[in-house]
Amino acid sequence: MGLSCQQPFPDFEGMGLGRDQFAFRGCASYIVGLISLMVKVPEFLDTVVLFQDLDAQTLSTLMPLLIPKKIKAGEMIFRELDDSDALYVVEQGQVVVSKHVSGEVEIVLTRFYPGDFFGEMGLFDSAPRSASAHAELDTILWRLDREVFHQILSNYPEIAARICYRLVTVFIQRLRATNDQAREAIRWGLEATGYSLSGDPTPFGRKST
Repeated sequence: MGLSCQQPFPDFEGMGLGRDQFAFRGCASYIVGLISLMVKVPEFLDTVVLFQDLDAQTLSTLMPLLIPKKIKAGEMIFRELDDSDALYVVEQGQVVVSKHVSGEVEIVLTRFYPGDFFGEMGLFDSAPRSASAHAELDTILWRLDREVFHQILSNYPEIAARICYRLVTVFIQRLRATNDQAREAIRWGLEATGYSLSGDPTPFGRKST
């Protein structure tokens, strides 16, 4: 019984290959191609800080639970005050997170690049988003829904524990960075009003730098 991969079958008799031989080699090539596609995602996930404590087998378990999304440059991912419902991992592209100030004015809070993740608070509650996110470049994201994450907590507690540990670690790093930004903003605000942190009067209402 001959092998078949449902692919067009060219005439390779001149090369000394019988039909079954070619079909086998064609199937093998086709299967290798499929395997390459299948392992691409785990290899990418292995570079994400959030999943760095997970081995290849665990990543393979996690992979089907993530939803890939292609976002065009300029397209919104979520808006400030939208319900929180998911975490996003950046595979490719660039994401800008911004917050509305007044009117049409928004301030850029941060940018996320391949290997980063954002929107993690959406895994734990449905409180409104505190900022907006849009793709600055054509972007590929992997979405982890809160409902799915709760299933991981129930069915794979060890995986969930490792993910939560990394979530807390990154959250602390981001909180420290935010505190530094807030401290710098306060310093510049005080100096703009003429207040000197050193106690010396500042000329023209501004400390020289």
